[in-house]
Amino acid sequence: QYVENNKSADNDWFRLEPNADGTRWSGRCRSIHDLLKYEFAIEFDIPVTYPGTAPEIAIPELDGKTAKMYRGGKICLDDHFRPLWARNVPKFGLAHLMALGLGPWLAVEIPDLIAKGLVQHKDK
Repeated sequence: QYVENNKSADNDWFRLEPNADGTRWSGRCRSIHDLLKYEFAIEFDIPVTYPGTAPEIAIPELDGKTAKMYRGGKICLDDHFRPLWARNVPKFGLAHLMALGLGPWLAVEIPDLIAKGLVQHKDK
């Protein structure tokens, strides 16, 4: 019911869909800054060593715009999220990846990219 309420009130900040065999996931995430919604396509593969290893989330359209990103648009989760994941294996899953990995990254990086003019709202 909680998920349904969030969707109906437009409060869900990410949506994911797996491929047929569940090894590749894609979808959209969003960040709100100055009351404007910024949406981005996201994708990741489930590693063979999952859940021992966290998936690497990619936001391809932001590739090369921030130092906190690897080639191909993979966001940097090394310093903060990976140690947290390692301490909580096998209890963590994809919801933790999104909430504790992607969420904080978006909260820090998107306002910075907007301030630098590297990301612009779709209506501007």
